[in-house]
Amino acid sequence: MERVRIVLVEPQEPMNLGAVARAMRNFGLSRLYVVNPPPRVGPPWAKEAYWLAVHAEEVLEKAQVAGSLLEALRGAQLVVATTGRPREVYPAPVAPAWEVADRVAAFPGEVALVFGRETFGLTNEELELAHLIGYIPTAPEQPSLNLAQAVVVFAYELFKRQGKGVGLREGGEPAPVEALEAFFQDLGRYILEIGFTDERRFPYAMRRLRRIFHKAGLTLGEVQMLRGLLHQSRFAQRRKDDGA
Repeated sequence: MERVRIVLVEPQEPMNLGAVARAMRNFGLSRLYVVNPPPRVGPPWAKEAYWLAVHAEEVLEKAQVAGSLLEALRGAQLVVATTGRPREVYPAPVAPAWEVADRVAAFPGEVALVFGRETFGLTNEELELAHLIGYIPTAPEQPSLNLAQAVVVFAYELFKRQGKGVGLREGGEPAPVEALEAFFQDLGRYILEIGFTDERRFPYAMRRLRRIFHKAGLTLGEVQMLRGLLHQSRFAQRRKDDGA
């Protein structure tokens, strides 16, 4: 559990922040990251947050504030974004909370579990940073959950599976999110250059490609190799165009 961070993107209610801290403490989590909290939430954290952070004040005191989601994910090697909203195409594989817990338990590196805003969750652009998208099945009559409730469910599933992790897989450590994003930027430029897609269809194509590569669970070495392949391909094409 010590390698799992909880990331809240722009939480809008200080009491939700406190309830999240308490839920984390209930299930052995202590690393809280808060992205762009509004002034009414903090920092310094509003008194309403402390009202609900029963015996979890330390989680609030040590919470890290980030200016962007990418900043909050720095160093993470597995990013799980949570959502309750159906989308036409998800940029990563989708799994219910208990399968997310299985994946995290078997993962050897740094994990970030990301939760969106109370009103509309995470944007499509934020979901694109995820390797896995988690959801909580609910009754269709009332599908939405409170932010702290969602954290409780995922934290409980993780807690049940602690101690079931495995050693580092063959081939090295998983690639951190910043290395993957650099690769995806290279890949995006490349598929436009070769005419694989056009500007209109580009977002859809990249979501599909992200999903494919996230399924592969790339290591840092594999990401570097793929970026090298893209760069060498560009170089070879330029030489061909110049008649070399």
